[in-house]
Amino acid sequence: MPVITGLQLQRTHKDRVNVYLDDEYAFSVHLDVAAGLKRGQMLDDEAIAALRSEDAYRAALGQALHWLGYRPRSSGELAARMARAGVDPDLVARVLDRLRALHLVDDAAFADWWVAQRLEHRPSGARALAHELRQRGIEPDLIAEAVAGLDEPAMAVAIALQHAPRYRIHGRPVFERRLAGVLQRRGFGSEAIRSAVDAAWAATAPPAD
Repeated sequence: MPVITGLQLQRTHKDRVNVYLDDEYAFSVHLDVAAGLKRGQMLDDEAIAALRSEDAYRAALGQALHWLGYRPRSSGELAARMARAGVDPDLVARVLDRLRALHLVDDAAFADWWVAQRLEHRPSGARALAHELRQRGIEPDLIAEAVAGLDEPAMAVAIALQHAPRYRIHGRPVFERRLAGVLQRRGFGSEAIRSAVDAAWAATAPPAD
């Protein structure tokens, strides 16, 4: 059975330790993973695999925390990113469990945050928001809760009024077509679009002589 004959801090990565077995370099692990190792300790294949798995877990957790430092993430987003990085599915599940335990990942809270951000920076209809949340792996029941309180008619009117002046000069057919296109791309339904276009046309009518 291989024996640890050396433990050496790396020069360029001070948080990693090179492990030597039988006087030959074998692998490196994070300093915390190496904390229980000592010279003369015997390591079988199972123990080595466990050390490498723990090291990979720490690396994946660190990467996930790095991503979360930029903005909140759904569990689906993090799982997809880790999968693209080649992280083992069992480790992905373990990382997500840890992040949930730390309250750093919460899909319900993420869905509410996502909707709030979109309403502030680029208001969209429930259909578009639901599509965006599905792409991020949010469950249907959480999506329904996140978009339940949207006042789509009022939102559609507000957006229509923002765009109406530039289209009004082209006459009603062009006005309706272009404004409807804007609202369709934002994910609003046909009824909300029709009402918003009518309201915007009336609101931008020139004053009577």
